[in-house]
Amino acid sequence: MLSGPDEEDETGGDTGSGAALRRLADRDRRAGRRHATVLLIGRVMHADRGSICLVHDISTVGLKARFTTLPALGETLEIKVRGMPLLRATVRWVDGFHAGVDFDEPHVIDPVFATRDAAGMIARSPRFVVSAPVRLNVEGYWYAARLVDISTGGAKLEVAPSLCEHFSQGQAAQLVVDPGGLAIFAAICWRRGNRFGLRFVAPLSLVTLSRVLESNPDCQVPIPPPRGLATTTGD
Repeated sequence: MLSGPDEEDETGGDTGSGAALRRLADRDRRAGRRHATVLLIGRVMHADRGSICLVHDISTVGLKARFTTLPALGETLEIKVRGMPLLRATVRWVDGFHAGVDFDEPHVIDPVFATRDAAGMIARSPRFVVSAPVRLNVEGYWYAARLVDISTGGAKLEVAPSLCEHFSQGQAAQLVVDPGGLAIFAAICWRRGNRFGLRFVAPLSLVTLSRVLESNPDCQVPIPPPRGLATTTGD
């Protein structure tokens, strides 16, 4: 398992990790376990709910991450990160929303840094299944759409079949997720039938992705008028 929090965080404040966590750190150093510092979004499955985490360090036997849902000592989790199989793990230490977990079995971590997996497919961040109404601005016109899934790098959307002709690969787009009016800039990277994919201009942060996932999936989003009646944005 990876060691617990450092005695001082990056701002110089005492995290109060305690003697027990220092012993864990010493154990890891004595064992000489290989680990790597990373910043990866992970999908987390608790016994009764799902959440996300930001992985800071990973080794063959465990990882350290910041969770959006408070983890419990001894809790069993399933974690999915880019390039790795589903990781079954147990929480070994907790410091606020930061925690360290032990994997049930060792894993090779090289795939985390590979651009393609063993099958030659591009390694991607975990995708989160969503069903939420959103608004989309393409070429100055607003459309109603439904968010199908989302990751840090992109999203899949669905629109009414009658609107398909207005979307094509390469178009710039602005995705607005309610409630709160969160705006995400992107480009359309593929379209099949009435579904298409967006590639975000910049990856979403843990906070932003968490905000999207925690939004009420049944929230009421104002439905824009049809294209012929839509108002353009900008000059």
